[in-house]
Amino acid sequence: MIQPSPSGRAVVGWDAGRTSMRRSIALMPAMIMVSIAGLLLMPTLSQSRGGGGQVTVTPTADKVIAWSAVGGGVEESLQPGESVVTSGARGHTGFVQTSNRLLGFSSGLRQWRDVRLGVEEHIGRYQLLPFLILAHTNQQVHGFQETRGHWTSISLGPSETVSQLRGQGHVAVAITNERALGFSTYTGGFFDIAWTPQERVLSVDGSQNGMVVRTSSRTVIFKSQSTGWTEVR
Repeated sequence: MIQPSPSGRAVVGWDAGRTSMRRSIALMPAMIMVSIAGLLLMPTLSQSRGGGGQVTVTPTADKVIAWSAVGGGVEESLQPGESVVTSGARGHTGFVQTSNRLLGFSSGLRQWRDVRLGVEEHIGRYQLLPFLILAHTNQQVHGFQETRGHWTSISLGPSETVSQLRGQGHVAVAITNERALGFSTYTGGFFDIAWTPQERVLSVDGSQNGMVVRTSSRTVIFKSQSTGWTEVR
């Protein structure tokens, strides 16, 4: 039964308003949490979006051509005597290995960038991801960031050898007999963590923004936007 107010008017609207207000207050914590989660995700989403879309790479007799969704092909001429060993593309990144250099293509910047190989330097294996490239030789580990159009290299020790290259999303890692080398889309350079003499690598797992390496004595984690490894024992 509707109760009249002292003025003689029904109070249905007031009760409905109070009920609506209570519901709004109850929902506020959930709404705040959603907003915070959105803010936390925004940097990663904006940085990972890229500018040029999917890439394809076409080698020819005297040049390589990268095609993306934006604009025409971007050419890189081969040098006299230079030949293409292998090529590929994934996501926003193009890759070419020639007889004397590594080429990386950035879809966002629409540019080829290269790193020259030494006379006695020989490619072992490479990892091609949508936003980065990781490759190793008998002398160095090379990394290419699509967002910056930039190659970074780090020398291996005299007795150091690479056993694994693993990557996913925005992060990759090179495992050697002496250390782990982390490399990501966002931060510049390689970040390493050394093994103890008795330490053995048991597994390497990854996600879009982090790599987890489990050894015989600890677990170490490298995140895409960090500048070092986090150790968990």
